[in-house]
Amino acid sequence: MCGKIFFSNLLCISTLLILLDQVFGIEPSFDVPIINVTVHEGDTAVLPCSVDYLAEHKVVWTDQWSTLLTLDDRRIIDDTRISIERPYTKDWNLHIRKVEYKDRGPYTCQINTNPVKTKSVMLNVLVPSLIINGMSSRDTTAREGDTVTLICNVTGVPLPEVTWYKLPMDRTISKERLDTETGAFTHLDSCIYSLKPKDVYQMDPSGRNVIGHIESDGIGTAGEILMIHNVSRYCDGTYECVAYNEVGPAVTRQMNVLVEYPPEITLPTRRIGQYPGRETILDCEITAYPHGVMYWMKDGMDLDFMNEEKYRIELYSGNDDSKRKTLSLRVKDITKNDYGEYTCFAKNFLGQDQESMILYDYSIHDVKVDTTTSTVRRIFHTVTKSNAIPSLQGTELKPSVVVNRLPYPEGNKIQGKDISVIQSPPEKHKSPGLQCSGVHVPVCADKPYRNTNAITSIHSQKTLISLLGNILFFALKTLS
Repeated sequence: MCGKIFFSNLLCISTLLILLDQVFGIEPSFDVPIINVTVHEGDTAVLPCSVDYLAEHKVVWTDQWSTLLTLDDRRIIDDTRISIERPYTKDWNLHIRKVEYKDRGPYTCQINTNPVKTKSVMLNVLVPSLIINGMSSRDTTAREGDTVTLICNVTGVPLPEVTWYKLPMDRTISKERLDTETGAFTHLDSCIYSLKPKDVYQMDPSGRNVIGHIESDGIGTAGEILMIHNVSRYCDGTYECVAYNEVGPAVTRQMNVLVEYPPEITLPTRRIGQYPGRETILDCEITAYPHGVMYWMKDGMDLDFMNEEKYRIELYSGNDDSKRKTLSLRVKDITKNDYGEYTCFAKNFLGQDQESMILYDYSIHDVKVDTTTSTVRRIFHTVTKSNAIPSLQGTELKPSVVVNRLPYPEGNKIQGKDISVIQSPPEKHKSPGLQCSGVHVPVCADKPYRNTNAITSIHSQKTLISLLGNILFFALKTLS
């Protein structure tokens, strides 16, 4: 009868095992080899323990301090995170929920045989990266030439790797990684960087609070201390340390480095012109940290800024923390006394700077036309008859103007021919006493002036042609 129940009744199996233990002396044994268990902080740890031939023996769990945790399937201590889970009859697995870093270490599964049989399980707890704010740098202010030390104190299991970045002013640009090794120097943006190992701090069992400091040389994660040597204004900005140990997400911390330096003034131009009666704006850019006194002077003297009808001062900057500001001077209703040298002056507790520019009368560039001075104009002629006289092209006359398109008055025209000229400015058209000639295009000249040279030249040419013709006639007659 018992043989039938052997495969169907668990109670019968237990009884049989007890009989075998008493008759043949079979002792309990662990069915699972020794293993290590690794979990992330906050997860549930399952420490396995499986026993064969347990019979009436007892199973207990103890921690690294030999504290009794469980007896059989009952919890002994007050920690409610601990329990025994038995998915199978021979299993006596220890469960630790919401594991903390302090839970790490060896745990022992024991059977109360004689001697006691034990099996140890090593619990490893991985802790995500954490930056210890109280031991890390905050915003730092330094003067040009100083050495700045930035500390990013991190913890975690395994120990995180720290990487440093410098954030650009323009957030649309990717941040720059400061690639350097411990003890080495990296040059970037005229700045010299190096890394230094950190000192080691003693933590409490939770791994989150510092309880002591251990002096050490070269111990710790390389890169937790960033040093900026001979710092300059170009080294200021926001620095970011990133800690990551492949357990959970990376953590970051940002710290601002502010560099103090004396003012530096830049002028967009050294000379600016404007007409009298108008207004102009003089600008100067001032770069400094911190900003101090800023003002404009004229010819080495202070301006009367209370005279709002004459001057107006305005200060422009991107924001209150901007290190570059524009000091603008508006000069209204400019007079002769407003022309001269204007000086932009800036000063803080580290030094001062000044630059000057000239405001001048822009009307000096205007072209002045003297209406009383005659200019030479070149005339050209248009022949309308077949027996035209020789061309007057190239003859230089005094300024002429076309008054109207009527013929010359009687007795004053150049005999028999029509010519056209380049016209003079309209303002001279109203000059009195003009004499005009021409049928096709009238030509007018000042009355006191007569182009007698041109007329004489025409008659001389006709006389010369007639003389040459007579000589040629007598020569041919003689030869014949």
